[in-house]
Amino acid sequence: MGRHRRVRRTALPPIILTAAAAVLAMIPLSRSVFWGPMAVAIMGGLVIATALTLLFLPALYAAWFRVKAPAAGGAVLAR
Repeated sequence: MGRHRRVRRTALPPIILTAAAAVLAMIPLSRSVFWGPMAVAIMGGLVIATALTLLFLPALYAAWFRVKAPAAGGAVLAR
């Protein structure tokens, strides 16, 4: 198994759990008339930032540095 898959497996749960905890913690605050709009904006920003971090940035890195798919032996070829 390639290094990138091991990193993905170990990094994915903490990132998702941290974002989910922050979003869920904002739910009671979002019912407030004064703080509600800010809480909704924070929740939306956290969801979008998490999605960008997990999906877009790795794809951008692979495209920018021309990372190739792992070979049959499991080694990652770069450039």
